[in-house]
Amino acid sequence: MRIVGALLIALAIAAAPFSWRYAQTLIPATEPDAPEPAPASAEAAPAALEAEVAFLSDQLARLSQRVDALDSRTALNLASVARPLEPRAEIPEATDSLKDAFAQVVLIADRRSANDGLSHATPSFLRELIGLPRPDLTDNCQSATNPRLRDLLSTEDVGPIRATLVRPALVSIRQVFANVQVFEPELYDRIKTAGSLCVRRIRGAQSAASAHAYGLAVDINIDGVLDSLADGKTQLGLILLADFFKKEGWIWGAGFGREDSMHFEVSRDKLEQWRRLGEI
Repeated sequence: MRIVGALLIALAIAAAPFSWRYAQTLIPATEPDAPEPAPASAEAAPAALEAEVAFLSDQLARLSQRVDALDSRTALNLASVARPLEPRAEIPEATDSLKDAFAQVVLIADRRSANDGLSHATPSFLRELIGLPRPDLTDNCQSATNPRLRDLLSTEDVGPIRATLVRPALVSIRQVFANVQVFEPELYDRIKTAGSLCVRRIRGAQSAASAHAYGLAVDINIDGVLDSLADGKTQLGLILLADFFKKEGWIWGAGFGREDSMHFEVSRDKLEQWRRLGEI
């Protein structure tokens, strides 16, 4: 940001003499003994100055657009990705230099605080909100039989992936990816999914349904490469995506006791909002 600011100041200083000289050709002399304006043969000089001023103005506008873009990145909290992901990791300082490293696997720094400010939707809360997706849950994916849930579910393209989720979740994740496309287009082009709706119970539980069973979760990866479960590491691109999801009220599985960094699910806070609005 300091470099861009310095360039803007330098261009402004460089433009000043040209602007002053151009202005002098347009403002008539006011002193009594000022010389008469030059004849038509001198008209080329103002034209040249005008071209110089137009060129410098264009450069200033271009730099201003870059400043606006950087400000937008900061507003989305993308500046945090410039921090080292672990004390000894050597990660490029700017996100623009990461486009060839999105699939790189790195340690997740301070992962247990990844979802600070958001509440997890527990199985009991989801059951109270919608009811069980089906009464005979197993460890395998099945179809939903709960009429209320079935009426909420839909399958749509939401940008780089196709997902089956409840409709307000489809709207929300579409906004996530729209933001990614604007601010990280190289990353957007490499986003893949490992699935969304899967009506099953939580592994090891008897009757508690997974967020996937309600169409409230999606598994994301970069370039179709599946992330290893519970190793405290993830693809660098998923760390960048986590900021976009959190802004929309989604929980990141990297913060779970058993790390699952491909997993993103709707927070309880977001679900409470949808319930107040009558959307779920």
